[in-house]
Amino acid sequence: MSLEVNKHVQRIRRYQPFDVDTSEMIYEQADRTQSLFRVVTLDYLLSAIEVPTMKTIVLTGDAGHGKTSLCASLLTELWVDGETIPSDVRKRAVFHELAEAGDANRPLGRTRSGRPLYILRDLSELDPQAGAHKLVELLDPPDEGVAIICANEGQLRKCVAEDDNLDNGGTGRAKVLVRTLTDGIARGQVSNPDGTVIVINLNYQSVAAEGRNGGFVPWVLRQWTTSQWSRWKPCETCDAQDVCPILANRNELNDAAHGPQRRAAIRDLFAAAERTGAVVTTRQALAVTSYMLTGGLSCENVHTKYQWSRSNMLWQAPHLYHQALFGDRLPPQQRHRVPAFFALRKLDPGKVSRRQVDDRLDPDAVGRFPPGDPKSYLQKTRTIRDAQKQAEQLRGLYTFLRRADFFNSIDNKDRFARMGLQAGDDFVSVQNKNGDPADTTVRDRFLKGLEAAQGIHRAGSNPDFLVLDPAFFAHRARAAVISRRVSSKGVEVVDQVAQWQKEGRTSDTPGMRNAVEWLNRSIYIRIPAVDSDQAAVSVEVDLLRFELLTRWAAGLRSEVQHEAEIRGLSGSLAELADSSNKDDEIQVLVGNVMRKLMIDVGDKIRSVRA
Repeated sequence: MSLEVNKHVQRIRRYQPFDVDTSEMIYEQADRTQSLFRVVTLDYLLSAIEVPTMKTIVLTGDAGHGKTSLCASLLTELWVDGETIPSDVRKRAVFHELAEAGDANRPLGRTRSGRPLYILRDLSELDPQAGAHKLVELLDPPDEGVAIICANEGQLRKCVAEDDNLDNGGTGRAKVLVRTLTDGIARGQVSNPDGTVIVINLNYQSVAAEGRNGGFVPWVLRQWTTSQWSRWKPCETCDAQDVCPILANRNELNDAAHGPQRRAAIRDLFAAAERTGAVVTTRQALAVTSYMLTGGLSCENVHTKYQWSRSNMLWQAPHLYHQALFGDRLPPQQRHRVPAFFALRKLDPGKVSRRQVDDRLDPDAVGRFPPGDPKSYLQKTRTIRDAQKQAEQLRGLYTFLRRADFFNSIDNKDRFARMGLQAGDDFVSVQNKNGDPADTTVRDRFLKGLEAAQGIHRAGSNPDFLVLDPAFFAHRARAAVISRRVSSKGVEVVDQVAQWQKEGRTSDTPGMRNAVEWLNRSIYIRIPAVDSDQAAVSVEVDLLRFELLTRWAAGLRSEVQHEAEIRGLSGSLAELADSSNKDDEIQVLVGNVMRKLMIDVGDKIRSVRA
């Protein structure tokens, strides 16, 4: 036997932007032999380009969502002789075509109905003026063709603004693209009314979707750890296999008995990160998953450690997948290159102490690769420095154990709580259409949290919701004027899809729901407006904000720490204030006691308890 270098590990490492060997981060440099995840957006595009009225499709979103990859997959699907040409040959041909004609100056292919297909690979390659001209040109492609434009949102808006400048030669036609994008954010629709333009906002794309594809992250893990191919064969003849954390990670994630639950836990962690408001692109997901699986190591790194000490089992622990996932060993500047690490670290189960979890953890059963000497924390301390060192060791040990137990646990019912999110299950339950409509727990807690954001802390469960006069939002004194009382009966809590349907006043599924790998990331509370003919006032919250509201409802006081959140929520609630009330009766909240101020004859003000 000898020390072997696994080329599959080398390929996986190329997705990490921390090394000069990085080459898989963008499609144009990717390995053509690697299979691509078939996102639902591809099928949506294949259907959309066949619509007779369709002229222009825009793929927008942050860099790294896979816009170029989508275009390449689309061209590969449309390849006329696709059945007889090997896939790697097709991919190389598509790559060449995109590189040569990705400026949409000539068609790159044809739809199945025979229409020419033009693709603008990246709008950012053009300055705003040239980009504006190109957008106008592609709103009506030559020969009744279809155009696909890849653009990040900022560049798209710049080019549209340039075209909107009529004094500088603009036409004003390109504004339909931004209008359609805005409608997508407000109502989830992806096409304009006459069906000639589609704008798909890939920032709604999820790497941990719950759809039929099973989610991008679990798919990547299966692809990289599977034993169906010979990718891991070199490791079986490597002298360092018994001390290699990379192989240990692969074996744990591919284990027939426990591998699926571990991969599901990783997917749940990514889903929770997206629900906290983080946009995790495909590129970021690949970087994090690559770093997690390899532990940030290469085969050469493992060989060096092995040659230094062949029986040492104390250096591997930080490189195990359940530790590397949180990027502890990465310096801050490297984490900034992959923002998903910051979102995941906020949900680190190793930092959450729960009695029912910690009591069952056994420091003596840390596995084959322990985090240092597991019994070192039992040594006697003589100085303050010894005590601090012992406390640090114990904290590191329990962080390691909590993380490992999180991914090994068969019970997935308390995963949100283990991430420090007590309200996570309630957040997800909002999208359960089969739930009991009489269960008002989430609604009542939501309303109580919004009252607490205004500085109102009433005991018990109340049948109404109080809205303070906006003048008292920022400066709560002992007494505050109540602008309006809203019956809880007319309030409802809905998910993102239901919110779009209600805003669009339709029962049809919004186009965005079917155009991307979907995950509900926000919930809304809809409160009736002052005038019955006006639309309800909606307050949007992500998972973190909902957690904060839930804790405020339970009695947490944190006005100073979360001042920005309170201002944002108060601004939304200001729309509910009733400024038309001309009654001679004013409701005032004194402490937590409701009182009425009534104007009597002679302009006397009388106070009575409500």
